[in-house]
Order: sequence, then C-alpha cells, then structure tokens
Amino acid sequence: MSRTRLILAGSTGICVLLGASSTAWSQANRRFALRGADARNELPAKITEGVQNEVIQPIPLTSQRLQTSLEGVHRQIRDQVTEFKSKVKQVFPDEIDALSGTGKWRPEDRNALLKAIQSVDPAAVYEAWLEANPADTAGAEQVARQTAVKRTFLALEQSAEDGKASTEEVNDLADALDKLAPSNPQAAQITQSLDPLRTWVEIQKMLDSANPDAAGIDELPTGRVTLIHNPNLSVGTAVVLANDTVMVGSRGRGGVEISKGNAAEALGLPVISDDALPNAEGAPKTNGVLLMNPTRSGANVRYMLNGETYIMKPGMSQKLQPGSWVINFDRGGSAGASEYRLEEGTYQFTPTESGWELYKHRYDITIDNSRNPRDFHFVFNKEPLVVREGRTKTLTSRFPIVLRYDRGNGGELATKMLNFSGTVEVGINAADNLWDLFPEEGNKKRTLDVDIF
Repeated sequence: MSRTRLILAGSTGICVLLGASSTAWSQANRRFALRGADARNELPAKITEGVQNEVIQPIPLTSQRLQTSLEGVHRQIRDQVTEFKSKVKQVFPDEIDALSGTGKWRPEDRNALLKAIQSVDPAAVYEAWLEANPADTAGAEQVARQTAVKRTFLALEQSAEDGKASTEEVNDLADALDKLAPSNPQAAQITQSLDPLRTWVEIQKMLDSANPDAAGIDELPTGRVTLIHNPNLSVGTAVVLANDTVMVGSRGRGGVEISKGNAAEALGLPVISDDALPNAEGAPKTNGVLLMNPTRSGANVRYMLNGETYIMKPGMSQKLQPGSWVINFDRGGSAGASEYRLEEGTYQFTPTESGWELYKHRYDITIDNSRNPRDFHFVFNKEPLVVREGRTKTLTSRFPIVLRYDRGNGGELATKMLNFSGTVEVGINAADNLWDLFPEEGNKKRTLDVDIF
C-alpha cells in the first residue's frame, strides 16, 4: 500500500494525515466537516511538574534487621572485652607478688590472704592483710584494689558473653581502675581504653529499647537527637531507632561514635535554621506590565494611566494586561511631570534627588546548591529545570521570579515569589527536615546555631 501525505485546507484550518489510505482520508474528511470548528486541536500542555527532590528515607527497622544488628553489637562488645583483657590483666593481683613480702607472716595468715585473692573478694583480701600486718594499710589497699579491678572485669566479661553487658558494669570497672591509679599509674592509662567498649554498650542499650516495625518512624526526626555513627553503614543511610535516636552511616569516615545533632546534617545535607522564603500569594505575572511602589519609598505616588488617575501606596503594585499603556506622573516639587510609553516588563517608582522617577526593573536570582550533595529540581516559567549538586544557576526575568519545587515529601509543590535580586540557598529546613529556599545576605551561608555544650 502506498503511503501518501494529504493536506486539506479550509475555513477551519489545515489537517495533515501521514501515511493514510484514500479510504481513511475520506472518512477523516467527513468527520472533520461534520464537527467543523470543534475539530481543531488545542496546543498540548507542557508537563511542568519538576522531578521530586529526594530527602533521605530511613531504612525500615524490621524485627529481623534489629535482631541482626543486636547480634553484631554483641559480637563487637565481646571482641572489645577480649582486647581490653590483655591490658587490664597487667593490674590484676599477682599471688606471688602479694606473698613475696609475707615471709614473716604466720602460715594461717598467708593461707587466708591466698584464699581471699583466689576467691576475688576485695573485702576479704583487705581484712586478711590487716589481720597479718595491721600497720600496713597501704599494702592492704593496694592488693584489695587490684582484686576489685579483677572482680569487676570478670563480671563484665561474663555479661558480655551472655549479651547483657551494661553501662553500669563498664562504669564500675572504670571506678575500680580510678581508685587503683594513685598507686599504679598504669591503671589510669588502661581506663582510657574503655571508651570504645563503653560506646558499644551504649549502642546495645539503645537497640534493646528500639521498637521495630513502629508506625510513624519512616522519616528523620527534627531537632537535636542522639546520633549513632555506624561505620558498617554506608554514608547517606539512616535507621530511626526512636523519635530521639538515629543511626547514621559513617563508613570510611571513622569508627563508631555517639553524638548529638541534627540527623539530616549528620547525613551530609545542608541544614538551615533561618526562615525560608515565604510562600507566594496570587498568580505570577509573566506578561504585560507590572507597576510597583516599593515599601522603602515611604510615600504614596499619584499617576495617570491612559488618562485614568491612580494612587499607589508603598508596598503595593498594579498588574496591567498586554497592550498600549501611557503613564503620566508628577515628579514632585518643581521637578515637573514625566510621561512614558510602557513596554512589557516591571517598573518601580523610585524617589531620587531630582524627584520621583520610574525605572524598568530586571530580576536576577542565583540559586545556590553548592552545599547540597544532590541535584535540586524546580519549575520556572512552566519549564522543569535543575541545579546540579555543588553548583549554582542564575535566572533572569522582567517580572518577579516565581519558583515551584517539591520539598521531598511528595506533596503539593511549594511556590515562592522572589521579588528581589540576589542569592537564595537550597537547604533542609531545620523545622521539618524538608527542602526549602533561603535568602542569603552578603553571600553568607546559613547553618544551624552553634551548640556550645
């Protein structure tokens, strides 16, 4: 079958059929003639919804995932205890050393001390020593404190093996080492080695109190929360354990750590605590003429448009449809009057040294996405645009710039009107952990307030 390109011209316009047979053409012709003007196609609407700006979605805390995490933490604690044991054994009571200075003791006193050391009973060790040598309280305290270190460590070791190590047990061991430190400086150095173990035990405690499959914990909590930096998770991932506790990935950025801060900021997003741009009110102006009397002018302006008189207060504006517009206004005092034919665009009344003047205005906005590790998508003049991660984009318009963008929650697009020229920064709003635009002053970046403590 031959392919033809047939064109019908008529009072209703032009119809083009590509690859139509003569039969198809005659049928189309009849339908076209019957419907008349109703058959005309409107221009297709452009798709203007911008691509979604993603916020970090936490990994769901399922029961299986929680159980696996706990098993991993228990293993870490056991490994930490094993590593610490090689250090702390150096300050355990040594039976030979303890008995080396007891040559003049009675056999029964020596046996009592040996029995107390073997039973890991600090109080019994102290009493047995003083029973044999009442004047040597320093010797009694030394061996008793060494025994206390061993006793608290053995308790912690057993709890770690059972998966039940507690912060209290770690603190008890630290206290025992602190009491021994004045007479044994090595104990003070060993105490510092407890920090990694203490961190893992704290994490275990948080996991024990976590609620798996909890409804509502599917987004990052706002404000200051407890952060667990997990080197086993990739950077940019998060697990919400509770409304005030979040585990964030830190692979390649150091070891395990517990801190306080904003979860979104810990994940590398630019969190800003200042007020975002206010939402736009009314429809945007994209053609015709826009007259404005800025708030900073501080005075009313009287003018005539095509012979009609108007008064505009500071902070007000007037929208004019496309057409022919002539404006007349008194410049004030003896400055005389001015008359202009207005072309399409925005005009601002501006007080000058020689009276009122009307200036055509252009808006230049730079969208600063330099601190954001993600692309920022938005809509401008019905066109979907993007600012690439770590970069900026400048927009220019004859009218106040209106931007629409997804805040990351999949809801209705936010609409912002920028009736100024300058820079706005893309950031996470600290109030709700969603994307927003923030005005910059002097190109100064906005961040969360510094926490002194």
